Amino acid sequence: RPLAARPAGRRGGRPAASHLTGPQGVAVARVGQAIAARDARPLLLDGITGGGKTAVYVEAIAASLDAGRPALVLVPEIALALPLVDRLRADLDARVALVHSGLSDGERADEWRRIRAGEVDIVVGTRLASGAPLSDIGVIIIDEEHDPAYKSDRTPRLQARDAAVELARLAGAALVLGSATPSVESYGRAMDGTYDRVVLPSRPVGEAPVVEVVDLRAELAEGQRGTISRALDDALSALDTTAGEQAILVLNRRGTASVVLCRDCGHVQACPDCERALVYHQAGTTLRCHHCGRATPLATRCPNCASPRIRYLGGGTERVEREVRAAHPDLQVARLDRDVAERRGAAARVIDAFTAGDTDVLVGTSLVAKGLDVPTVILVGVVSSDIALNLPDERAAERTFQLLSQAVGRAGRGDRPGRAILQTYQPEHPAIVAVATADAATFYAAELDLRQRFGSPPFGRLVKLTVALADRDAAEAAGVEMATRLRDRATVLGARLDVAGPAPAYIARRNDRWRFHVVLRGADPMAVLGEDPGPPWSVDVDPESLL
Repeated sequence: RPLAARPAGRRGGRPAASHLTGPQGVAVARVGQAIAARDARPLLLDGITGGGKTAVYVEAIAASLDAGRPALVLVPEIALALPLVDRLRADLDARVALVHSGLSDGERADEWRRIRAGEVDIVVGTRLASGAPLSDIGVIIIDEEHDPAYKSDRTPRLQARDAAVELARLAGAALVLGSATPSVESYGRAMDGTYDRVVLPSRPVGEAPVVEVVDLRAELAEGQRGTISRALDDALSALDTTAGEQAILVLNRRGTASVVLCRDCGHVQACPDCERALVYHQAGTTLRCHHCGRATPLATRCPNCASPRIRYLGGGTERVEREVRAAHPDLQVARLDRDVAERRGAAARVIDAFTAGDTDVLVGTSLVAKGLDVPTVILVGVVSSDIALNLPDERAAERTFQLLSQAVGRAGRGDRPGRAILQTYQPEHPAIVAVATADAATFYAAELDLRQRFGSPPFGRLVKLTVALADRDAAEAAGVEMATRLRDRATVLGARLDVAGPAPAYIARRNDRWRFHVVLRGADPMAVLGEDPGPPWSVDVDPESLL
């Protein structure tokens, strides 16, 4: 196809990057040395949001191309691939291929043939691009390496980040893992010296925004019952749209959650053994722990303060969009969530309109908290900091810290000061405090300590087995049989293996089948499990979620 007809050839360019800062130069030098030495030891590029990671990527790719070797760049979302392709085509005289699931079969086949024929210098794409037929790769870059989108939730359950680590080893390619909020596993491996690490501590342009925490318990006591707090509503009213000022509103999760929270004191009912939030299951009207399977009756009053005002957290992007439009009819409001992104070309249109200044307020899920570099965004509001924070998953606090940090980092990237407002019922939670005080080190240390206590990655391996059957009792019985068999096998082999469950899946019934989990923790759970048990079981090694 001619360039204008290719998927990566439909968009305009952007201005070239500015000069590198000292830490950026250090990172580029290390990547250049790794390319020359064919050293596949991962480099964790740990820089604050707006710290200039993309500029490092560009120079690292340039070094690989100078060595006559192509580059592979993975991004977690299709929406993030488009501006990155713009940047690469503006800064480098290179042939770029774009590979993701949003392409038609014909477009994908064309890109695949170009790559295989050696007509491409850089491949940019989502996890699908990890299998691109590049030969002699010089550098592999995983942008937003912490993002759960790199892990497939369907068989085969590929973790593209981990696959890239192995690909780099086989190809002798330099590997860069970039994130302002690294995964706890990657951070831990950098701390123990398994990974190299370079920190980008400051922004080349702009300053970190001022972060304000709004206690929704106090808002409720004052009669405010909407999704937008008074502070955030006032901040939206103060936007100077004539000067191009813009805002982003983020929800921590689309749709509703089954976490039970007291609106007076913020208490969330948790498992006394695992310290994980309990989840309401309509079947049986019980609260269950998805870590150990413990069940407890649903309380009608808060166990902490005896208040009857217990709430199921919820409220989606459409509701927030509707409330903002009603309260601020003068503002141009758009929405970007998974439903919008699934429509062909819709995400690009929403992002382009916002970047061009045609939209004043962008409402969305985690999609709007990643990769957007718009200097006129001076306000970020996190509408619901608590929904995903209290999910019954050991990554809940990590995911919340990452999303809030990424969201906050969208503000103040230009010459105007930025402001971020975090709405929460739990202002004292370590994840909220870490974002508000910019103290990531303390948060990561606490999370690593918790992981070590439970033997979770990076200190051990985790395997989630899921059985799905049409009959609920049969599914639970299969789970009991599997858990018993694995405990007995671990005893015979002398292996240290914790077997938890069976416990109902977070969404207990899907596609007319009841689902139960059995979770294995240990140094090598697969050695005890042996072969894939096959249907009706599915196996997920080091899952992104235990839900």
